[in-house]
Amino acid sequence: MDKCTPESLLEGRNIKITRQRQIVLGAIIGTGKPFSASDLHDSLGSEMDLATIYRNLEMLCGEGIIRQVMNEKERQYYELACKHNPEHPHFYCNICGKIYCMKQDKPMRLKSRLPGDFTVEQTVLQYRGICPDCGKE
Repeated sequence: MDKCTPESLLEGRNIKITRQRQIVLGAIIGTGKPFSASDLHDSLGSEMDLATIYRNLEMLCGEGIIRQVMNEKERQYYELACKHNPEHPHFYCNICGKIYCMKQDKPMRLKSRLPGDFTVEQTVLQYRGICPDCGKE
């Protein structure tokens, strides 16, 4: 699977390319799965403090570079929002707490028009239950 680079994600936007943003985006690209600010902080170690990570996540989310996918146990989870990762549903295992991307061969049409004057800008579809690993136990 092709991957975006931090520079390509920031390119063409009115965002200054800083070392911190490159580090955060590099870590996000490297995860390949939903993550929380704490997960990102753990992967970066002492390279960046949690407050800086939160500021960057807020800015990247506001710019549409990442998207919020789930809020679980007072943790917000995000994922990369690029051409290589179109919107898709997620599955949360009630036992192990893992979040799974439920990607499909054919992209889902999650955005649609509602009756009246509503315009949908984002749809979040979540499944909850027991994952195959926990179901075997």
